Amino acid sequence: MPTAVLEVELDRPWEDILVAPRYASALVLLRWRGTPIGASELKIRAGRITPDEIWRAARRTAGQTVTAKILDDLLKARVEQNPYHPPCTIVVCTRDRAQDLSRCLSSLCAAADSETDILVVDNASSDESTAHVAAAHGVRCVREPRPGLNWARACGLRNARHELVLFTDDDVVVDAEWRNAMCEPFEDGNVAGVAGLLLPLELETEAQEMYRRSGGFAHRFQRISFNSARMLPAAAGQIGAGASMGFRRSVALELKLFDHEIDCGTAALSGGDHYAFYLALRAGHSIVFTPEALCWHRDRRTLRELERMMYGYSVGVYCYLLRCLIEHRDPGAIRVGVSWFLGHHVPELIRSFRGRSVLPRRYCWAAVRGVFAAPAAYRKTKRAEAAGGRASRPTMATAGGSS
Repeated sequence: MPTAVLEVELDRPWEDILVAPRYASALVLLRWRGTPIGASELKIRAGRITPDEIWRAARRTAGQTVTAKILDDLLKARVEQNPYHPPCTIVVCTRDRAQDLSRCLSSLCAAADSETDILVVDNASSDESTAHVAAAHGVRCVREPRPGLNWARACGLRNARHELVLFTDDDVVVDAEWRNAMCEPFEDGNVAGVAGLLLPLELETEAQEMYRRSGGFAHRFQRISFNSARMLPAAAGQIGAGASMGFRRSVALELKLFDHEIDCGTAALSGGDHYAFYLALRAGHSIVFTPEALCWHRDRRTLRELERMMYGYSVGVYCYLLRCLIEHRDPGAIRVGVSWFLGHHVPELIRSFRGRSVLPRRYCWAAVRGVFAAPAAYRKTKRAEAAGGRASRPTMATAGGSS
């Protein structure tokens, strides 16, 4: 049965939560005055979840966080606050997914203000539907003819109007405070990048449920500052994901964070966000993960898509680690790669043979196959990168107003 995705504000009075009969359980995001502080899975009995069940879940999964937030709010009430809301450009990279893009832009426009520039990068779509959706929402659109998510990000970066550039994907719905929460850590001049929290937009299919139970995107609810003194730069994949990340434009251009043949649309299949985080950490910059910057991600709906994703994630991760090892001579890449393979892939595959894994054997095996496919994929990306040079200059597809 599908799982309902719900939100609860703990600081507001509320009654029983009524849930449609087709749901037997719910993934409940717990908030305190808008801030995500934890998530808990609850059984649904007689089509409802009671306040007592919610509070027990909050105490069990986020008790210390709730107490800390209450104390923090009491302190803030006694100190005059000047919110940091600088101008920013939000880049949405997309290809042939007009329906997803429309939903994403609706959420972005609702969360934006007059200081927000929204830019859609059409990454070699097969028709003009992307441009039409962007125009309907009154946002700018440029076309990047070279396929590849990283090339689309590089195009967005070059065409951004502001120093702070936030990136998200077309299969995402942003929370109302996502824009402001992503910008807030940049008030610290030492912060070069930010990553936000990703939660499932829906859990309606077997594939989506399997992905969540296998780990999905990391669900952390504490702010963490990452730098090379705290972690191996090669382990940058644990910071966050490209569906919710941001960088200072000057830093990203200087370090050429996205000028590489890697991620979706290339032989590498993924990994461009990890490599950007790596390059920033390696250069001595700090990256902040903040759970207050929340995005709802529509995970793959079919089992076939899930299998391709498991394979693609492995190919991308190990292509990224090969870049760290070969191009930057970083021995930390060997440590991270071996640790992840022996500590995750192999045990999970063994558990699948014993019937103890959340994922059936074919999906665990797809992830392992991706590891061994990475060297050939890496060579292909390097040849394509050398042959293509810099991406060709984008042409304006739609000139809408900023949102």
